[in-house]
Amino acid sequence: MALAFALFIAVFLIVMVCVGLGFSYFKLKQKQQIRSMLNKAEETPAEQRSSQLLRPAEIEDVLAKMLRRFEFMARLNVILEQSGKNWTASKLISISFVACLLGAGLGWKLRLMGYPELGACALGALGAVGPLFLVLRKRRKNIAEFEEQFPEALDFLSRSMRAGHGFTIALEMLGTDSPDPLGSAFRRVSNELQLGSSLEVALSKLVNLVPLIDVRFFVSSVLLQQETGGNLGEILTKLSHVIRERFRLKGQVKAASAHGRITGTVLVLMPLGVTGFMMMATPQYLTELAADKTGRMMIYGAIIGQIIGYFCIKKIVNIKV
Repeated sequence: MALAFALFIAVFLIVMVCVGLGFSYFKLKQKQQIRSMLNKAEETPAEQRSSQLLRPAEIEDVLAKMLRRFEFMARLNVILEQSGKNWTASKLISISFVACLLGAGLGWKLRLMGYPELGACALGALGAVGPLFLVLRKRRKNIAEFEEQFPEALDFLSRSMRAGHGFTIALEMLGTDSPDPLGSAFRRVSNELQLGSSLEVALSKLVNLVPLIDVRFFVSSVLLQQETGGNLGEILTKLSHVIRERFRLKGQVKAASAHGRITGTVLVLMPLGVTGFMMMATPQYLTELAADKTGRMMIYGAIIGQIIGYFCIKKIVNIKV
């Protein structure tokens, strides 16, 4: 067993070295492609010239070219962009693959419940989905912070225009003076405008970057005002007031549903606590249960039931406003 595990580690290290050398080679090719693209930038029409030219991470490597035929790759790239991580979808898949191999090797070594296959599958699956889970968590955090900062951003734009600044200048000032993630999002909009994109194209990219209904209202208001005219500063002030009122209502709903969230947390953690207590007090009970085929099926059923129950409770107490 020790020899097989050592052989697995050796093969894994050799593969990782080869992959690292391959990535280094293609990084050199990427730099050459960047120079070529920048040399041709002046010949490109303004609408097609965007800040994508300034992000070498968008240039496809070999793995990306192999995976680009799958539709989920485009969605994965959008999620990574929304999370603020400077990764490509192919890099995330590579990290997940490496984490899956490491988890499988560790699980095989630990022999979960006496079965190396079970440990390898469990920790391998955890390693595979772990990087994506962290990216989704960072994405949710960024979107939540953007939503909190957005009313102040609307007030900033309204005050800037009342002070005599143009809308594009106000956007540039907002991107410069605001903290991330809101500042980085509006800096991208300002960069798109400076590179020659129209206001409609730049704001549509903001909608794709920040999937919030408030941002859609903001973009629709700005584009409609550009076509029909009107007092944009007053429109943004009223929109900011509506968003703040919705935040106030959301806080009231969150306070009213606090009892349900606490109950759900207790119901989820109680079986884990009882299991831990039994492992310390009478470990032979769980050992005999895991040694029997029917007992193992009961354990798997309990784990699946816990997961389903967690998501059901979360769905009940998560009231959207």
